[in-house]
This record gives sequence, C-alpha cells and structure tokens, in this order.
Amino acid sequence: MFNPSARYAESNGIDLPILYCYLAGRISGDNINECLGWRESLVRHYKHYSQDEFGNKSYPISFLCPLNSGESSSVDAKGLTSSIPPNLIYDKDLLSVKRADVIVANMDDFFEVGIERLLHESVDSLENNSKEELIFKLTTLQKRIINRRPNLGTISEVSWALYLNKPLILIVPEAQRVIFEKHPFTRRASVIVYSEQQLIREKWLNKLYKSISSAVYDD
Repeated sequence: MFNPSARYAESNGIDLPILYCYLAGRISGDNINECLGWRESLVRHYKHYSQDEFGNKSYPISFLCPLNSGESSSVDAKGLTSSIPPNLIYDKDLLSVKRADVIVANMDDFFEVGIERLLHESVDSLENNSKEELIFKLTTLQKRIINRRPNLGTISEVSWALYLNKPLILIVPEAQRVIFEKHPFTRRASVIVYSEQQLIREKWLNKLYKSISSAVYDD
C-alpha cells in the first residue's frame, strides 16, 4: 500500500509488512545493564530498515520487549518483583509471544558477571594470609551460588514458542553450547547463536523476514 508518510519506519513509497520479534530473556536489577544491552543492540541495528552505515540492507522489524513497559527502573535485584503486578507480567508476555512472528531468547543468566572478581579477591586473601577475609569472600561466593536464580520466565516463554510452532532463535553462553545444542528441547530451536552480534552478523532475522513476511525482491 502506498503511504509516503509512514512513521513506523522509513518509506520509499512501498510500506513493507512488519516482522514482529519478541525478545525473551532475563530481567533482574543485579544485571540490568546486561539485560538491556543485548536488546538495545538489536533494536539499534534494525532501527532504520533501508540501509545501515555499511551499506547492508535491513528490514522493518518491530521488537516486542517486556522492558518496553518500564520494568527496568523498578525491578528488584533478583528480578522477582517490580512496579508491574506479577499476573500482568505473565499476561503481557504470553500475549507478546502469541503475537510475535519469531522469538529471540537469550538464555544467559549473567551469573558469571562479578564471579571472576570474587575468585581473584579470594586468591589475594589467601596469598596475604588473611583467613577472615578469605572466609568472607568464599561465603559470599557460596551464597551467590546457592541463590542463583534460574531463568524461569525465559524458559516458560521458550516453551510457549515451541508449543505455538514459532521460529525460535536462542542466544546461549558459548561455554554452555553443548548443553543447549544436545538437550532434546533446546536443540529444537530454529537457530542457536552465542551472542546478539553473531545474530546480526549472520542475518538470521533478515532471512526470516524475506521468507515469511515479504515477497519484495532485491534488484
């Protein structure tokens, strides 16, 4: 349909259909920068669908993101509560998965963020013969391991996507790639990558767009 004043994306006279992509992944105050970072990277890359600064053609993709509702400013450290009622979080995320054409799920729980620092500090305490400080550091590490929160919401959203036969792209920590590539459920994903940058570089969303959303061909 001709619509030269289209506002959702740049238009050259033909408005291409929009591909809706839901961004599933951890939301927790402890790791809010990581939770926002990978999502913002994808949104920024696909913001203008004509051509990017490198001359690569992109496509009109609309990202459905749970953080669009403002949870990032109110979510607690573990990601268990926020200013949004929990039942509404469940309802809106389920509706988003149903509406989406494709789901991108980041399975990283960002547990390793800060772990290396704690380990180095523990070793330093041992080398400095500070028994009390070493015990404190190891106790802190132990509590973090015991209280590690699984990505329960993300796992549920992945299950919904599989049940609804939606194309599913998993972003997984490379150190855990064997687990996700061999597990009977997660190996069912359409594509498994190890970072959002790999997803952008290999253009899986572009390929999905051309396959299921548009029959407009390149010259």
